[in-house]
Amino acid sequence: MKKIMIALTSLVAVTTLGTTVTVPTNGVVTAQAATKKVKSPKLSVKALYSGTKQVKGTATKGSKITVKATKNAKKTLGKATASKTGKYTVKLKKTLKTSQRVYVYATNPKTKAYYYEIIHVQAAKQVATKKQRVTTKTKATTKKKAVTKKKAATKTTKKATTKKAAAKTTEKATKATTKKKAATKSFDIKAPAGTWKSNKDKQYQQVWSFSTKKGFNQKLYKNGKKVKTLVAYANYQAHATKTANVWKLTYQAKGQKRHTVYMRYTSAKRFKLVNAKNKVVKTKAGVAPATSWTFTK
Repeated sequence: MKKIMIALTSLVAVTTLGTTVTVPTNGVVTAQAATKKVKSPKLSVKALYSGTKQVKGTATKGSKITVKATKNAKKTLGKATASKTGKYTVKLKKTLKTSQRVYVYATNPKTKAYYYEIIHVQAAKQVATKKQRVTTKTKATTKKKAVTKKKAATKTTKKATTKKAAAKTTEKATKATTKKKAATKSFDIKAPAGTWKSNKDKQYQQVWSFSTKKGFNQKLYKNGKKVKTLVAYANYQAHATKTANVWKLTYQAKGQKRHTVYMRYTSAKRFKLVNAKNKVVKTKAGVAPATSWTFTK
């Protein structure tokens, strides 16, 4: 039985039986088309953040879930068993830290076949607590009342100036709040997997699919009918770039040249095709005219 390994920078999955699919939150995924289907334990791990003492996710029901600090380590950080619905929660002995890596194994208790993923612990999400928001609001209200009371004691001729200054202060506070909310709004980006459909242009539409078994495939449709398969069973790599929310996809089908495209995620399930400078560009797809493509999962 042929062994296939998927090597990742921040998240890696390896199995002794068949191929597996790994979807990292940040890193590199390498996939190659497989030729034979074999069963192996399935495993999905939710993103881990600094400060947590639990590992959650889903796996093949009945699988033994083990968390380790290093590959094949004798000591474990925690154990659990996937429920009938496939869900599991592993309670850890120690709190996770930023940049730490943990190995999560799913093992078939009967065949001993296993599958594991290397998870990169991310920095804790910066979310203001309710108490912090209330404290900030209280301080702002108290300060505003003090300023208003002080200005009210001045001469009548300064009332217009006071009102204008208060309005300006309120406007600045609103802008600061809006900017802060925009800065804290984020979404988890994963390497492309599954099927993605593009927008339509002159009745043409693209369908991209990513799989470790069938590789990367690109098909062109018109009025709902397939026109042509542009790329089939191509080996591919996808990884995050230094630009926020922008990923680089490189693929090569057998007997064809290597191609590179850039994808800017606008949400966890939507991306636009851009160039290396993160500018939206118009590209052709077979006989379809060049246009700006947006893909949705």
